[in-house]
Amino acid sequence: MNKMILSALMAAMMPLWASAQKPKSSTLPPIITDEKPFHNVDVSLTGGSTGIGFEVGTKVSNTVRLRAGLSTMPHFVHDMNFEVRVGDQPAKMYDKEGNRIETKFDKLKGHMKELTGYDVDDKLVMEGRPKFWNASLIVDVMPFTNKHWYVSAGFYWGNSRFADAEVAKGDMTTMLAVGMYDKMYEKAINNKPFYTYNDQEIYNDQIANRLVTYGRMQYYIGKFKGTDEKCYIDPDENGMIQVKAKVNRFKPYIGFGYQGRISKVEPKWKIGFDAGLLFWGGKPKVYTDRTVEHKTVDPETEIVTYSYTKEQVDMARDLYDYPKNIKHKIGLLKALVVYPVLNLKITRTF
Repeated sequence: MNKMILSALMAAMMPLWASAQKPKSSTLPPIITDEKPFHNVDVSLTGGSTGIGFEVGTKVSNTVRLRAGLSTMPHFVHDMNFEVRVGDQPAKMYDKEGNRIETKFDKLKGHMKELTGYDVDDKLVMEGRPKFWNASLIVDVMPFTNKHWYVSAGFYWGNSRFADAEVAKGDMTTMLAVGMYDKMYEKAINNKPFYTYNDQEIYNDQIANRLVTYGRMQYYIGKFKGTDEKCYIDPDENGMIQVKAKVNRFKPYIGFGYQGRISKVEPKWKIGFDAGLLFWGGKPKVYTDRTVEHKTVDPETEIVTYSYTKEQVDMARDLYDYPKNIKHKIGLLKALVVYPVLNLKITRTF
C-alpha cells in the first residue's frame, strides 16, 4: 500500500521536476540577420584614378546596395614640347659628325628681334591639365555570406573635355612674335603693304623677299594617315594654341570591390576599394586647329593669292609620325580605349 502511494506521488511530481529543468528564456533581443531597405546610410570619401570625391549609399536589400557619388580630378600641370619649324626646316640640325648646322631659324631669330622686339624660342612649351569630373550611380551586388566582396555595375556622367593644353605663360612672348611674323609673311607673299597709315602704304621689298624665302613659322605635330601630308599648328587670332582631349559624357562602368570594418571596436567605420573599367567611347579625341594654306590663281591676270584658314584635326585618329617629345603621350591616350578605375574609400555608416 505504501509503495503504491509513493509511486503515485512521484508520478505527480514528474511534470514539476521537468518544468524546473527547462532553461530560462533569454532577455536579449533576437539577432536580426537581414537589414531593412534604406535603414542605414553610408557616406564615403573616395580617392583614386577618377579623382577625389564622395559617395552616399544605402542597402535596398540584404544583398543589393545603391551608391551615388561625385568626383573631380585635382588640377596638375604636365608639360609638352613642340619644336618650331621655319618653312619645312627644323629649328636645329646637325651634320654627320654631330656639329650644329645653321638653319633658317638661326638666321631668322635675329631679324625677328628687330621686327617684333621679342626673342623667339626654338621650342614651344604647352601645359596640359586634366579637367575630369563625374557624377556616378552604381549598384553593388554582394553574393557572399560575409557581405564584404561585391560586384558592381552602373554609369558615370560628366564633362566631355577631360583634359586640355595651352601655351605656357613663359612662351606667350614667343607666340606673340610668331603670330606677328606669320602675319607679315602672309602680306609679303601676297605683295601687300605691311602697314597703312594715313593712306600711306609701308612696304619693303628686301624684307618681303627675305620673309618669302624663309617661309612660314609653325610647329610640326605629325603626318596625315593615307596622304603623308605634314600637319602644322601656329597661333590663332588671339595668339594662342590649344589642344583639347574629349570623351563621351555618358560612361558605363563595371567592376568589383571590397569593404570591411576598420576595427571590431567601432563597426560603423569601414575601409574598402573599387576596381573596374569605365567605357568612355573608344580612344579619346585629341583636337587642335591646324593652319591650311589656300592658293588661288586669277584666270585673267594670273596673279597668285595665298590665304590661310584654321581646320580642326584629331591628333589621335588623323595623324601619325608624331614628334618624339609628344609621341608617348599621344600613344598613351590612344591606348586608353577604356579607363581603369581604382579608388580607395573610407566610409561612415549612419
